[in-house]
Amino acid sequence: MNELRDGNARSRVFDAYESIEITAPTSHQVAVWNAVAEGKSFILRAPTGSGKTEAAIVPYLVGAGIWLPQRLIYALPLRSVTGQVKERIDGYAQKLGRELRTSIQHGQQPESVLFAADAVVATIDQVIASYACAPLTLPVRHGNIPAGAVISSYLVFDEVHLLHPQLGLQAMRIVCERLRRLGLPFGVMTATLPEALVDAIAEDLATEPIRSWEEFVARNITIEYGRRSLDAPSVVAHLERGLNRILVVCNTVDRAIALYRVVRSTAEACGYVCQLLHARFLPEDRRRKEEWIARFFGKQYHEEKVLLVATQVVEVGLDISADLLLTELAPIDAFAQRIGRVARWSPRAGAPAIGEVHVFEVPGNEPYDEGLMIKTREILATAGRWSFSWPSVQEMVDRVLTDRLKSIWADMGTQHQVIATLSQAAFEGNRRKASAAVREQDTVQVSVADFSTLSDNDALRLPWIDVALGTARRWVRQSEERGSLVQRLTVDERAVDDGAPTVSRETVRADQLRFGDRLLFPYPSLSYDAELGLSDNVYGQPFEPREQGERVGLTTELPCETWLQHVANVLGEIRRLITQDQHAVQGLARGLGCDPDDVVRAAALAAVLHDLGKLTRDWQKAVGIPDTAAGDELLAHTGVRRLRLPIHATVSAYSCHDAIRATSLPRQLQRAAVFAIAHHHSVRAREVPAYRFHAAWRDALGRALQLGGLDGLLDLDRIVWKQASSTDLRDRIPPFHNVNDYNAYVLLARWLRLADRIATGGQDAVCDYENWFGSV
Repeated sequence: MNELRDGNARSRVFDAYESIEITAPTSHQVAVWNAVAEGKSFILRAPTGSGKTEAAIVPYLVGAGIWLPQRLIYALPLRSVTGQVKERIDGYAQKLGRELRTSIQHGQQPESVLFAADAVVATIDQVIASYACAPLTLPVRHGNIPAGAVISSYLVFDEVHLLHPQLGLQAMRIVCERLRRLGLPFGVMTATLPEALVDAIAEDLATEPIRSWEEFVARNITIEYGRRSLDAPSVVAHLERGLNRILVVCNTVDRAIALYRVVRSTAEACGYVCQLLHARFLPEDRRRKEEWIARFFGKQYHEEKVLLVATQVVEVGLDISADLLLTELAPIDAFAQRIGRVARWSPRAGAPAIGEVHVFEVPGNEPYDEGLMIKTREILATAGRWSFSWPSVQEMVDRVLTDRLKSIWADMGTQHQVIATLSQAAFEGNRRKASAAVREQDTVQVSVADFSTLSDNDALRLPWIDVALGTARRWVRQSEERGSLVQRLTVDERAVDDGAPTVSRETVRADQLRFGDRLLFPYPSLSYDAELGLSDNVYGQPFEPREQGERVGLTTELPCETWLQHVANVLGEIRRLITQDQHAVQGLARGLGCDPDDVVRAAALAAVLHDLGKLTRDWQKAVGIPDTAAGDELLAHTGVRRLRLPIHATVSAYSCHDAIRATSLPRQLQRAAVFAIAHHHSVRAREVPAYRFHAAWRDALGRALQLGGLDGLLDLDRIVWKQASSTDLRDRIPPFHNVNDYNAYVLLARWLRLADRIATGGQDAVCDYENWFGSV
């Protein structure tokens, strides 16, 4: 790839950016392109609005399947950012002539639960939990499918300064280290991580450090810190100045609501159109508000005077520009993000981008760390009135955050704790544990309804909003004082795969709340208003259950095919998938110290043996095949749905375990193949019933091995063709902390399960499943 340094390569970079209407890429965009084109990973620190997203995306759109893996997973801390990134990927792909299937993946918009789209824009908790085989929005029995996608993709972690340093940042580190061991390039991007931490990450993860202070627009911003609180008179005083776009940011939802209610009438009298945005809105109302914000604070200039009162939700993800920012004091990194919403571009072509920032004191430090607030206050008080520049802000960030974040990053005990949490999540299929490895478990879900008419089925269909645990406790106590009891709603997830979960409700007190609860408040102890959100001080309405649409099952035509036909079809599909994932094949072979052909043979062997358990006499008898049938007459599918058939996946793994362990394949690939076979319908499956193979099993299996080009690899005398009593597989899942075993397992399992699904349901089977899942 050294030719990328020559003139032709430089021309390719500029041609690509010119195609997306960026006439001159920045130095950091060129540097990222060169890094990934040479197979290197990168950590990029650059200002807000300087084109970091484009730096990561454009090389992928040009180099996918060449110098980068076929799939992009773009991981973000907040779901609110995903829509804009998806739009940019789609827009740039169209301009570059690339046909992509791009999807969003988070709890409210599960468009690619198997991570099967070409480009998946997901929240980081979805990515990490999926890699731990405990996906947050997919039945955990399918968890090894997205797990294999995470470790075989071009993975970009953006806005990493927003990650919890002891949790999310460490979880990101674990995945990046495993990608590094496979030799797959990845990206880490930030605006406000300290310089020393960027160096530490670059060294520890062997990434190319790229820094830039370039911006597409030079900004002229004055910043002033004052001792007074952000109250209505402070806002009104600035309204009278007549500036066009004013942004007010409070640190808590309650203060934002209270301030908005007081200043709205005055602002409207001054000719301002007003809006409020925080985290306690329903998705449809939040989308409506964000569309309003994009219209009036976006690049398309409007003459109207507008006022937006908001919380931290505006710090990232909203591509907006204000003329004036009135903000409560926040830690320096959050403060820098808020400054990034000011004078982001000039409202008129050729005019300078000018803005003001006024910083106000706060009545309390919540929701931030007291020590960081104290350090930030000291720095801003010393600076007084000053002119913004990114170097000056970064210097402040370094002074406040360096010692704290570097010590956390260097503390191996913190990393080991996250590994232990993810290991437990992987072993148990525990979604809550997987989520706890990424974020502090400090929220509950809240809904509000009229209990007098609410059935359990209606309760399940209510909208829910995430609320801080402390806030929920306060609301519960207030409800108790009024004599209104709050209920905890519990869903029995054992029936989730069948689409008919069981719902129960019980009264709960404030001291009984726990993370992840679904709390049902009686109206009017809480209420919801589309303009003000969910609050105990809002005169609004209860939630109404969502309309219950007709439940549509996933209809797939199961072909009537022999066992040998099915093996041949799965072999063809797994070879196609492996060809697409050549970067992962090469990387796994590199990590295991073996030849890539060994990986290909292991995958082919899993394809041949995955349905070996269907060659039992009981299974064949259940589908109407007599004991006298020949090997080429044994069936894999009957064309009839809903037949109750004996367990076969674990029988397949149990019966061929000794034979696989006797092959010449590397030990990690042997174990991965056995687990992939056992789990090709359900992760962690272990039960093995008593069985006895059909008389023609040896003939069928011998032919299948010939189809796979695996003659001589497997000793058929080592196949355990009968088991007199039920038993269990020895292990449940490869240990998460055993990197080589775990990576080999999730990759082979993904290839096998997708190949099996496509071979049975056709080329659109995976996409059809994702579309169906997202719709229900």
